[in-house]
Amino acid sequence: MIHERTVHAIPWRLPGAPGSTFAVEVTVAGDGRQPGSAFGLVFAPDDLLGGWTGRHGGAAVRLAMPAAARAAADAGTVTGSSLVMSGQVGIEGSWEELARASAVMAGPVFRAYLRGLTGTGPASLPPAPAERGLSVVAVLGGPNDERGVLSTMAAERMREAVALVRRDPAARLVLTGGFGAQFNNTDQPHWRHCAAWLETSGLCAVRPLALLDTGHTYEDVLMLRELARELGVRDLTLVTSDYHQPRVRCLLDLVLPPAVVRAVAHPELTAAQVSAVHGHELVALGKTVAAAILFGPDRLLSPLVRSTEPEGERWRPAVNGSQRERG
Repeated sequence: MIHERTVHAIPWRLPGAPGSTFAVEVTVAGDGRQPGSAFGLVFAPDDLLGGWTGRHGGAAVRLAMPAAARAAADAGTVTGSSLVMSGQVGIEGSWEELARASAVMAGPVFRAYLRGLTGTGPASLPPAPAERGLSVVAVLGGPNDERGVLSTMAAERMREAVALVRRDPAARLVLTGGFGAQFNNTDQPHWRHCAAWLETSGLCAVRPLALLDTGHTYEDVLMLRELARELGVRDLTLVTSDYHQPRVRCLLDLVLPPAVVRAVAHPELTAAQVSAVHGHELVALGKTVAAAILFGPDRLLSPLVRSTEPEGERWRPAVNGSQRERG
């Protein structure tokens, strides 16, 4: 881990800098081979403002990374976000402040920090002549019930995606979503339920360009990046729900900034449902930010394999990831 070297390249600032800044302090446990360490980062509203090494009071959020998590991430056997989402990294303090830090993901100083962690920056869509490059509209999967019936959120995302495809003769549809405890417990992938919905709705007779066996939002974005590279995608639009948009935008800023998010509102949701989804997203977005600070952007842990299905070309990881839930 090279957090300390990275932080030394950032202007040093103490917590409590003027304006609406806030600080995150990180402790990294030793493991017998490497000593433990501590460092902190100060965030402004739109970028990383500064940092320090060692411990210091006053941080709004504290992250604790155990030695085992550090070793697993260094070995490349799990993703950073899966370590954080599964509770293997300690997080104390304000979820609101941690989620607010997602706004810095596109900032140049934070990008320099990530390059220090990983040695690479976010990807661009591959150059492709306008007459050959594809325009892709990807639907991020939502929940379906035990019979495969799409939830209101999933169906409304589908309607919006179809409307976008019908308005652009060059656009092609991509369906995402495989299996996961929080969104699909049937014996068929979520994209298959979406394809069946398309067939019965009569809204779109076009065969999808690709069907992605994804298990969570990060995997959606990573597999769409691979699809864009492989097929020469010129424009990429991700359709999701309005409450999900901030986290999707955060992930795109980390790994695929040129992509666009199209948000769908759900006015029929009850106040309790709205509160529940926003609460879930607040925590999930905060954990996404924490994972980026500790480990940098995720990557796919195994190659993608492709096969032909009646509904279209299916893309899936050769080995399932460790974080298989739609969030």
